[in-house]
Order: sequence, then C-alpha cells, then structure tokens
Amino acid sequence: MGEKLSRVSSVTAALAVLLMTALLSVGVVEPASSTTRRAAPPTATFTVSSFNVLGASHTPPGSSRASGTTRIVWAKQLLDQHHVQVAGFQEMQAVQYTKFAQIAGSSWALYPGLTMLKRDSENSIGWRTDTFDLVWASSVKIPYFNGSLRSMPVVLLREKSTGMLAYFANVHNPADTATYRNQAKYRAEATRMEIALQNQLAPSGIPRFLTGDMNERASYFCRVTKEAPLKAARPKSTWVNGVCSAGSPRAVDWILGSTEVPWSSYIEDRSALVAKTTDHPMIIGDATIDTATFPNALTATPPAPIVPGTTF
Repeated sequence: MGEKLSRVSSVTAALAVLLMTALLSVGVVEPASSTTRRAAPPTATFTVSSFNVLGASHTPPGSSRASGTTRIVWAKQLLDQHHVQVAGFQEMQAVQYTKFAQIAGSSWALYPGLTMLKRDSENSIGWRTDTFDLVWASSVKIPYFNGSLRSMPVVLLREKSTGMLAYFANVHNPADTATYRNQAKYRAEATRMEIALQNQLAPSGIPRFLTGDMNERASYFCRVTKEAPLKAARPKSTWVNGVCSAGSPRAVDWILGSTEVPWSSYIEDRSALVAKTTDHPMIIGDATIDTATFPNALTATPPAPIVPGTTF
C-alpha cells in the first residue's frame, strides 16, 4: 500500500511540474498584437529629370556642335547613366524624337511625341515603361514667343510597383533672344498659367511634378512656390521664416513637386558629356511618394483628364 501511494505521489508531483512548466511557458508569450509589425505603406522612389536637349535646328551642318540626331544618342546615354525614369524634355525636335524613339525602342514612351503638331514634340514628357504606365495624357496651352500659344504636356502615370498615381507636367517658357526680345510679360503669363494648373490639380491629393526650362532663376522659384503648393528638388531653394531663399540658382531649368514630396540626390550635371550634348545642365533628382502621405494616389477611379488645349 505504501509503495502504491509512493508511486501515486511521484506521478502527481511529475504532473504538477509539467503543469507549472506549461503555465510558465504561457506566461512569457506576449500578445500577438505586440509582436506583429505594421506593414510599411507602399513607397516608390524614382528619378526625375528636366532636360533641355538643344534643338537640332540650333546645330546645322558646319556648326561647332554635332548634329541633333548625334546629340540625342548622347542624351539617351545620360538618361541611362543617371537611371532616369521620368524626363521632361525641352527642344526635342522631330528629328531628335524620331532618333530617340529608334534607339530607345519600347523601353521609353513619350507624349506628345509626334501625335500633335510637329513642333509639339519639343516639350515631350518621357517615362520608362518598366516603371510607369500611362493612365491619360493631355495638354495645356501657354504663351511662347510673342504670346503665341504652344501646347505643353500633362500626363497622369501609374507607378507599377505600388499602383500609385502621379501627375507630371512639362513646360518651356519663352526666352529673350536676338529675334524675340522683351519676352518677360509672356513668361509672366506662362508662369501664371502653370500656377493655375498646379492649383487645379492639387485638391486631388495625388502627387504632382513640374519640370521645365523656365528661362528664369530665383524669380520663377519664388513666385511659383509662393502661389502654388510646390517645392523645388534643388535643396538650396527654399523658404525660411516666410521669406523666399532661392539660393542663387545658376540654372533656368527646374524640377518641382508637391510640397509633401521629399527629394534626394539632386544633381545639376555639367559634365563633359552634357556639355557636348546641349547648352544646358541636365537637372536630376530622386522623388519619394508613399500612400501614407498620398492616400488618394491609390484611387481605383483616376481623375478625369484635363481637356486638351486648356488655357487658364
């Protein structure tokens, strides 16, 4: 009998130990909610460029520079070198567009290209097709030399890895030249329209980008970022305590984006290859967008296109 009781006590003790171990094990397990990390919001970083490629008509045979079709091959090399995924071109004349399309093949798409007037190819927006899909493409008209209206492209693209939407507009404002003097009032009117476009798009909550040869430096930056919700990719151009601090920009070429967009890796490339390709620096910056900042960028129903040829 004593032996039986001893065995029962041993079994009871063993069960008690197992039970205690189990309870202790349960006690150290943290609630699932504290160990589960929240998924990061979808984020996309891409490289944007504003690139005046110097129109072919500026370098006819016998000039000091190579032909436009030769130089556009170098321009494509620069796009590849900087891993550019969206570019606002200026002065990409029809023969340069045709050559670019030939060498880029299906890796790049451009608008308007040659789908509108021949001269409208000059200010095409281009994007890498492995990074973006076109949702819609349209145009706005702004004053160019002596106030003649020129179509400038606006596209809505969808970034492939996240599905996020983004607007891109590209412009070229008139310069003062030997042939066309005193163009300041037309630049001012073009700038007003560019501001109006940004203010029209801003309520959508979709990130916006503006590239272009504005033919103005500090004055353009200060006006456009005061009157529209935009921020320059150039880090030295900013606002301090409500005062515009453009930071003595050398270039008349700009990349701007929605004020919430963070920029990095800004470059004004003036390398030897750029210098023989064009008479402008190549402007480059990396933009990052995410759905926490721009939840509307994942909308299932994209905003309706701007009516082509809109003026403000």
